[in-house]
Amino acid sequence: MNRIDPRTRFAAFLLLIALLVSAFIAFERIRVERATQRVELAMDYNDFLSLARSYNYNPRSFLLQLQKAGLTSLALTEELGGSLTGSASANAYAISGVALLDAARVSPLSNPTLSALVRDGRVRPGSVYLLVYDKPTFDRYMQQLPLHFERSGIKVLHAGAPYVIAVRTQIDYFNTTALGVPSDQVDLARRLQMLIIPRFQNDERLQDGQIAAMFDDLHAGKWLSTVVFFGLRNQVLGFPDHVADTAAVFHDRKNLNFGEIETYDASQVQKGNAELAKLIPGRTVRVQAIGKIEQDKLAVPDIVARYELGVRERNVRVVYLRPYGHEYNNLSIEKTNLEIVRQLAGDLRADGFTLGRASPVPLYRGNNRILVGIACLAVPSLFVLLLGWFGWYRPSWAVLAYAATVLVYLGGYVSHHDLLGRSIIALTGALLFATAAFIALSGAFYEEPLARTGPEITRSLRWTLLATGTALLGALTVIGIMSAPLVMEEVEPFRGVKLVLALPPLIALALYLFTSRFNSRIGSPKEAFTAPIRIYQLLLACVVLGVGALVLMRSGNTSDIAPSSFELALRHHLTALLGVRPRFKEFVIGFPAMMLLPALRGIDRRATGILFSLAIGIGLGDIIDTFSHLHTPVLVSLLRVFNGLVIGVVIGAILIAIYRWFDARRKQGAGVVVMPHDPELITR
Repeated sequence: MNRIDPRTRFAAFLLLIALLVSAFIAFERIRVERATQRVELAMDYNDFLSLARSYNYNPRSFLLQLQKAGLTSLALTEELGGSLTGSASANAYAISGVALLDAARVSPLSNPTLSALVRDGRVRPGSVYLLVYDKPTFDRYMQQLPLHFERSGIKVLHAGAPYVIAVRTQIDYFNTTALGVPSDQVDLARRLQMLIIPRFQNDERLQDGQIAAMFDDLHAGKWLSTVVFFGLRNQVLGFPDHVADTAAVFHDRKNLNFGEIETYDASQVQKGNAELAKLIPGRTVRVQAIGKIEQDKLAVPDIVARYELGVRERNVRVVYLRPYGHEYNNLSIEKTNLEIVRQLAGDLRADGFTLGRASPVPLYRGNNRILVGIACLAVPSLFVLLLGWFGWYRPSWAVLAYAATVLVYLGGYVSHHDLLGRSIIALTGALLFATAAFIALSGAFYEEPLARTGPEITRSLRWTLLATGTALLGALTVIGIMSAPLVMEEVEPFRGVKLVLALPPLIALALYLFTSRFNSRIGSPKEAFTAPIRIYQLLLACVVLGVGALVLMRSGNTSDIAPSSFELALRHHLTALLGVRPRFKEFVIGFPAMMLLPALRGIDRRATGILFSLAIGIGLGDIIDTFSHLHTPVLVSLLRVFNGLVIGVVIGAILIAIYRWFDARRKQGAGVVVMPHDPELITR
C-alpha cells in the first residue's frame, strides 16, 4: 500500500512483530501436523460378524486376512438387550414375562426354573427373564445390570448354568439398555493383537465410580485405543452430570483417546462432546465413517477416495469401516473387502501416513497464550495502517483499536470462552487483510495496456502476486490466532467462516464505488447511487448476486445444493492430477480477474469495474477462507492455493490474449490505426 501516514509507523512495526510470531506458530503447527500422522483402520465387528455369517465366512480367518491387508483395530460395541430377545444368541436369551406366559400356554418349557415359575404363578408380566449359558456372560451381566436398574429389581433365580436372572423392567426399555462388551470379542481382538475401539452407550443414571468400572470390566489393557460413543440419545458417556468422571478415565489411561465423530450437521454432534474434549486436551481424534445406506450407493474407488481425502485434508485419524456387501471387479465379497482395506492402507502409506494407534493433536507451544496474544496485535495494527492510508488516522482511534483487541482477548480467557474471543479477533483480521489485499490492487485500476502481450502478462502477474501475498498474510494471522488443538480437531469451530466468503466482495465493491482510489470516476456516494443503470449492468448485477448466493449456499462440506456430475468428475480429476484440488472460486473467478484487470483499457475497466471488484473480492476472501478451515493441515492449504494460483494465472493469461485480440479487431473496425503503445513512436 502507498500513502502510509508517518504517524502509523509504530503500527507497521507491531504488525511486523505479530506476523513473525504468527509465522513461528504456523511453523510449530506444521511440525506437529507432520508428527501426528498415525491412522487407525477400524472395522465395526458387529456388522462384520453379520456379513461373515451371512456368507459362511470364517470370522477369525477373515479377520486375519484383513489384518494383513492393513486393518489395525476392531470396534466392539456394547451388547444391547434387544439383541437377546426374539431369538437365542450364542450366550444368552431374554424374554418378557408376558411372552413367557404365552409360550408356556403353547408348549411346555424346557428350562426347569422358568417352568417352575409358571407353574407356581410367580411370573411377573413387568419383568424380563434372562437365560445365560456361560459364566463369563453371567458375570458381565451381574456387573452391568446394576448400572442401569435398581439392585432390588435384579434377582438371580438360578445360580448355575444355565443361569436365570429376573430384571424388573419393561421390555422396550430393556431392549435399548447396554449390557457391556462381550468378553469373547475382547479375547478375540487380544489374540489377534488388534487394537480395541470400545463403543459405550451413555446412561444418565450412571453414578460416581461406575464409569471407571465399565472400562475396567473390559480387561483389554494396553490394547484399548480410541473410545467412540454411540446410542439413540447421541451422548458421550457421563452426560450431563458425570462427564468429568469420563475425563478422569482418560487421564488415568495415557494411551486412550476420545474419538470425535465427524458430522456435517450441528444437530448430529454428540451431546457433551465439546465438554469432554476440553477436559482432556490433546487426547481427541477425528473419526470418519460412512453410513450403511450411503455406502451401498458408492463404488469401491469412491469409498477409498473419500476416506483418503478425510485423512489427508480433514485431519481424520480413525477410519471407521463397515463391511461392503457388493462385489467389485468380479471379486467375491470377501476379496472386495480385503481390496478396500489393502488399497486404503497402501495409499495412506504412500502419502506418508503410518498405521497404528491414532495420533491426536497434542498441546504444543504454538498455542501459548502470550504468543497468540502477540499475534492478535496484527489486527489493530493493520486497522491503524488502513486508517492512515485513507487519511482517517486519529490517535484516539488507534488507542481504541488496540484496547478493544486486548479486552476481547483477555475477556475470552476470564469468561472461559477464549476461543470465542480469538474467533472474533481472527475474523476481524481476515476481513481487514482481505480489504488490504484489494487496496494493494488500487494501482492496477490506473494501468493502460502495454504494447506486447508478454510484458502485459508479466505485469498482471506482479499485481496478482501482490494481492495474493497480502491475502496470505491474512491467512497467516488467522493461523497464528486460531491454531488451538480443539479447533484443529474441529471440536470448537472458527466462528464466522461464512463471513470471510460473504463480506470481502461487498467490501471490495464499496471501496470501488465510494472511494476515489480505484479510478471509477465516481465523485461521491450520492453520484454512485443516482447514476443511470444500463440493462446489461442490471443483468450482470443479477448474475453476480445469484452467483454470490450460490457460493454461500454451497460453502462447507455439505449443502442443500449438490454439485453436478460434471463438477464431481472435474473435482475427481483435479485431485488425481494435482494431489490437492484447488478451489473453483480462486482459479475460475478470483485469479483470472486479478490477471485481466490491469490489461484492460480504462473505458472497459470502468464499464466492468463493479463485476471485477466483486470477482476479485470473492477470490481474495476465498484465499483466506481456505486457511480458516483449521482442521486442514497448513501445507495442504498452501498447496491448494498454489495450485489454484497456477491454473488461475494460466486462465488469466489466455483471457488477456483473447481480450487484446478482440480489442485490436474493435479498433480496426472503428477505423483506428493500431500502433504500439510507445511514447517514442509517432502516431499517424
